[in-house]
Amino acid sequence: MPLASPRSILQSLLLAACAWSIPVHAAPLVFAFEEMLPWKTVSGNQYGGAYTEIVRELARRVELPLEMRNCPLKRCLYWLEKGDADILIGVRDTPERQRYLQFLRTPYREHSSDKVFYVLKNKGLSIRSYAGLEPLRIGITPGARYFERFDNDHALTKDEGGTMEINFRKLVLGRLDAVVAPEDQGEAQVTRLGLGDVVEKAPYRESDASPRAIALSKKSVHIARLEQFERAMAAMARDGTLAAIIRRHYHEAYRIAPDAMPIR
Repeated sequence: MPLASPRSILQSLLLAACAWSIPVHAAPLVFAFEEMLPWKTVSGNQYGGAYTEIVRELARRVELPLEMRNCPLKRCLYWLEKGDADILIGVRDTPERQRYLQFLRTPYREHSSDKVFYVLKNKGLSIRSYAGLEPLRIGITPGARYFERFDNDHALTKDEGGTMEINFRKLVLGRLDAVVAPEDQGEAQVTRLGLGDVVEKAPYRESDASPRAIALSKKSVHIARLEQFERAMAAMARDGTLAAIIRRHYHEAYRIAPDAMPIR
């Protein structure tokens, strides 16, 4: 009996793969990744953090290879708008972004964190209302959105640092009066940088009960599989995967008690 040629073997494998609905040479799911401690971290070629693990698990469940593409937030959003990247996690759902992003129905977090303002301890500065921000130089992160009134207030003095860590270091050096941050991110940064005896949260805070959901580019090559992404994300919430990832990669990793910083 003659041996089958390599080409016929390959054709048989391809037909079998199609019959079993196994993706063959599927285009990767391009993850526009901007570091956002503690949720998305990078060290060398290692990408970590709870949000990163959520996207990894989602890609596994929809059976797509995942490709990380590192970028500042503004560039990440640009790539998603143009269809050069497929997926993003960690940004607010805004009308502007809805033009080019499809946010999944199932959120990875039901509530976002309050927006808080960090100041130096023992400096006599106490921000007790929004009006208290007016004379201050406030550190912000490029591309970030905090809350509508603050984001649209052009009378405030906002200093756009490269990262939240840079903003905290500038605060310690006296080059900023305050740093604005989502409380969950701010607390992890304070722990990581060992600033617990140096900085504190001002009394004024802005609550944010809005959910957070993963976004797909409307120009993604995978947008036709949107319902598959939706089903996978709903299953991750239902079977406890999301809660387990957040517990392991946030609360346990940064030694922040769940009752001190509830994430849900």
